[in-house]
Amino acid sequence: MKRLAIVSSYSESCGNAAFTRALHDSIEHCYPNIAVEVMELDLRLLQSIKRAIRTKGDAHIRKLAEQLRDFGAVNIQMEAGLYGSLPRDVLRRFRRLLAAHPRTSVTLHSPRLIGNSEALARQGIKKLLRLQLLSGLRDMMGDSFASITVRLNHRIVRTCVRRQAPLIVHTGRARRQIHDFFSYDNTAVHCLKLIPADFCPSRATLDQIRSQMGLADDAVIIGIFGYLSAYKGHVDALKAMQHLPEPYKLLIFGRQHPQTLKSDGRVDGYLEHLVHQVNATPELQNRVFFLGELADREFFDVVGSVDVAWLPYYENGQDGSGIASICLDLCPRVLCSASFAFDELFKLVPYRNVSRFDIGNPLELALKTEMIRRAPVPERPYGDESVYNLASQARVYVRPLLD
Repeated sequence: MKRLAIVSSYSESCGNAAFTRALHDSIEHCYPNIAVEVMELDLRLLQSIKRAIRTKGDAHIRKLAEQLRDFGAVNIQMEAGLYGSLPRDVLRRFRRLLAAHPRTSVTLHSPRLIGNSEALARQGIKKLLRLQLLSGLRDMMGDSFASITVRLNHRIVRTCVRRQAPLIVHTGRARRQIHDFFSYDNTAVHCLKLIPADFCPSRATLDQIRSQMGLADDAVIIGIFGYLSAYKGHVDALKAMQHLPEPYKLLIFGRQHPQTLKSDGRVDGYLEHLVHQVNATPELQNRVFFLGELADREFFDVVGSVDVAWLPYYENGQDGSGIASICLDLCPRVLCSASFAFDELFKLVPYRNVSRFDIGNPLELALKTEMIRRAPVPERPYGDESVYNLASQARVYVRPLLD
């Protein structure tokens, strides 16, 4: 039997792990003659910045690299933060894994090669000239951090090109940038898929939550899902809620990112800000609820049962979002921001259950939420499944074993 290894997070609570679980199961289902095994990354070792633990992280990568030699083909899920907190650690570990097997493909989840931070740098310079020192320095630091990410991405892709590794990306934009910078065309495009087209979500989970919360029958449930990260736009969501009628309730499913947890008892600053905003705003009290994380099946059921799903993301350079993919495939009404990642996704899949709004405009978000509530609900599947689906995604990953 042919064997495929996928290097990724797996048992962790993160988007990459959720995608890898879906990918693993779909390959097993579509190709019973291929044994697929996830070579799990130990994030506790790899993401540490302490010298002694980083050394153990390197040893962990060496061990994985040795094990990869026994497979017929390998795929590396490349999200830089999985492999380290320091760029040199990420690059060194990635290169070792890539060199371990001649038939290795690489999935680039955030392959941004062109920075979008020039405007931030110009803004920072203007603030410094006006003696707005702290704000100007923050903008300049944001520009520097974004530049580090772009430079790291260039080095990662250059390493792949030198080894002629097949690449997998999620948007046509990413493929075009790789071609423009490296004249490299061995790049497959496939949007993230996690949900089978025939999956039928159950309303039982959300009905139980509504009952336990004591929500009225006429409550309109809006859902936001995923880690509590600033780029997800929760602050704009809270502002939009102030412009919606009282029956609208916002249920926030998710928790703070594990990397923001502090051992000294301090609360994550972003979470603290959100809680303060709810407590300090009378229009939000008894209308905004934090409900934590759900298991995969319950999560899918709730996404498919809320009245509206909100994706008020800011522009952060990502090319794909597992949460967005799940919402668009399961929820009958989706509001998403006008970010580049969504622009690119909708070029591949013209979803019929979605409405867009400008990034950072809570007034537009509130208005279009009421508008989409009045519009007819399309039948599932909400997007064209004929080209991009779980089976086509699995085929991209097993192709080295079929050649």
